[in-house]
Amino acid sequence: MNESQPSHLADSDLPISAAHLHLYGRFWDVLSVLIFSFAAIAVLAAHANELTWREWAVAGLSVAQGALYLICIRGGGWPISNKNLTIYFVGGVCMWVLACWLNPFTWWLGFTYFGQMFGLLPLRGVVFGTAVVTVLIALIISNWNLKQIPLGAAFGFSFQWLGGMAVFLFIYGIIRTSSQRAELITKLESAQRELEAARQRDAELATLRERERLARDLHDSLGHSLVTLSVQLEAIQRLYKVDAEKASAQVDELKDITRASMDDLRRSLAGLRTPGLGERQLRDALQSLSVDVAQRAHLAIACQIDDAADQLSPAQAETIWRVAQESLTNIERHAAARNVDLRLGIEAQFATLVIQDDGCGLPPNPEDTPGHYGLRGMRERVEGLGGTLTLSGNGGGSRVDVKLPLL
Repeated sequence: MNESQPSHLADSDLPISAAHLHLYGRFWDVLSVLIFSFAAIAVLAAHANELTWREWAVAGLSVAQGALYLICIRGGGWPISNKNLTIYFVGGVCMWVLACWLNPFTWWLGFTYFGQMFGLLPLRGVVFGTAVVTVLIALIISNWNLKQIPLGAAFGFSFQWLGGMAVFLFIYGIIRTSSQRAELITKLESAQRELEAARQRDAELATLRERERLARDLHDSLGHSLVTLSVQLEAIQRLYKVDAEKASAQVDELKDITRASMDDLRRSLAGLRTPGLGERQLRDALQSLSVDVAQRAHLAIACQIDDAADQLSPAQAETIWRVAQESLTNIERHAAARNVDLRLGIEAQFATLVIQDDGCGLPPNPEDTPGHYGLRGMRERVEGLGGTLTLSGNGGGSRVDVKLPLL
């Protein structure tokens, strides 16, 4: 046989490696050729004392069957085409039947075709082909008269065919199951690659957003402050000649503006330096973030993190980390709050993050407000994992609710 599997199965679907499959096919190639050669030699040896044209014809037909195998099966490439299979089995069986009509000595070659059909034909072809070969074997050994077949022999042939079909169906089922598993594994590997590519795109998108945020912060805070300082310095330069005391007072104002600008710059740089979650545990990272923001912004932050938070998947942990980071940054900059409550709970099917403050609340439709890219980014991250994000509060503080499904 060649790579003896049903021709409708791809190599990747088979339960053995390609190298082992190749060796397996070569074994059956050699065995098949040896069987046909042995049949030719055996018929000549068995009738060595009385060789006639019939024996020479039977030997030639046996050799021709082996040659047909090499041409159609071995030389046809893999997978074997339906055309080559049809030519081989129809032509080979016809030559075998003709040889047996001339001299029934080689009737046993039918079992070779019986076995080859199991390895090379699809299910319907196996059922039909093996049934035909079984009937032909019975005809040949009964001298082409089925009525002369003993009842026991008829039962034997029937049992042989049914047993062969049972074994074939069992092996076919194993190969089919293996094929389905291989297809499923391929799909899972493809989904894993797509997920990894999506994570890389998400990381690149986060980098771009961070750049936009930093540019916006520097423009809105430091840029405006520098323009104010430049204008005020020019005014002070002229004012000193007229009213030095008033000019000195404006210098004090400039000091306050400079200090405020420095604070804004520190906050922007702190946000820039804040890395992704990386290899850190989510629970420790959230607690460290809460402590840093509380010290920097003079806030009282109550942080309650479930012990099971570190069991979340990397994508879920990164999303919760980014939402907490953005929320605390917004509270620090805009909320004018004094107290913040951060809670992360892990339930049977969901991870729930709640961040609440007692500040001035959120403006109407905060995500539609120009410049609020962080809120939209939070929602995209959460909804990208099948979760929900809810923003609430318009006067008595603000609240961020995140609910992520656990896979």
